[in-house]
Amino acid sequence: MKGGVFLHIRIYVCPEAKTSFLQNQCLKAIAAEILHKRHTAEYLDVDAVTKIDFDKVFAPDEKRVLLYIGYSKKDSRRDLIYLTKHGIHTLLINYGSANFSGSCSKVLLNYRDAMERCIGYLVANKHDRIALVGVNPSSSTDSVQEESFAGYLRDLGADPSRDIYYNYGSISECFSKFAAERSRYNAIICTNNVVALTLLHRLGEIGVRVPEDIYIISCGCSMILSERSAPTITTIVGDQNEIGRQTVLAYATLMKNPGNIAMTVRIGTKIAVRGSTNFDPDPDTVIFPPCNSPTPGVDFYADPDVKSFFSAEALLHSSDELDQGILDGLLAGETYPSIAERLYTSENVISYRIKRMFKITGCQKKGELISLLNRYMKQS
Repeated sequence: MKGGVFLHIRIYVCPEAKTSFLQNQCLKAIAAEILHKRHTAEYLDVDAVTKIDFDKVFAPDEKRVLLYIGYSKKDSRRDLIYLTKHGIHTLLINYGSANFSGSCSKVLLNYRDAMERCIGYLVANKHDRIALVGVNPSSSTDSVQEESFAGYLRDLGADPSRDIYYNYGSISECFSKFAAERSRYNAIICTNNVVALTLLHRLGEIGVRVPEDIYIISCGCSMILSERSAPTITTIVGDQNEIGRQTVLAYATLMKNPGNIAMTVRIGTKIAVRGSTNFDPDPDTVIFPPCNSPTPGVDFYADPDVKSFFSAEALLHSSDELDQGILDGLLAGETYPSIAERLYTSENVISYRIKRMFKITGCQKKGELISLLNRYMKQS
């Protein structure tokens, strides 16, 4: 790499993620980008991060950045806490949950945007009685989809618990619960293609036609089977190669920057429109639908409390050392002559400065100014 810096990238793949098709696709894209950039990779092949000797992995003066590919919310959060305690900055790949703490950055597909695209597309095509099917409570990315979908339902005044169907390790059981309520819906969003293709098959068994009776969209990334099923599955498409490029770029950025920065890179998605939604028009121009009761216009800065706060803040921003001395005097209940004497200046100067404070804050009298100051400041 002419004029560049070759990276040695440390990678840990948790045991559960090794069986995840999506995470393995991400890992392949990352490995290809590492090879393309002529970097090197070191895979920390242990079954738990607690077994890694970080003093051997990293040089004494080296910034400690670990590329982490996980799956389970519980395990990833536990690992992240452990890594943070050991001074490791973790770069999480396709870990969607926001409920974590510690020193970490993220590269992931924008699952929230993907869910909004799915909902917007269906509503625009008059299929607005929607169920979300197949949510895995252990999956961080499913949690993002669930949260976004539930927010949409709440905006409509609906009960999210009624229209979200969970997969507790058996798609068949999940489908059975959905099938009992199927008549309520004219569209299904599935959390991934496995759920979508299984539902397509099971719906056919009970005489429900796709897309004639119900539409199906998969919010998981496109797979070959979804393009060859009958009908083919309308699917969210994310660029795995872009995940690889952005991951390596993010790792390089973190290594170069001496500070404790954190970054989040979200990869955009689009919808591949196929037979399971009757090849309805390309949704790229669809705007995410507003809730039934539009939010009223809110002017945050019109609130009297907000105005009061910013008046005091503006005063302090414009105050020099002399002004600060005057403010301290006013808060202490001093007279103009005593303030002037203490600050070695004249009463005229004090009077002039206080009038200027009136203009800044909108106060008309000294008492108003003192009341404003007492609300936010303590006496020095």
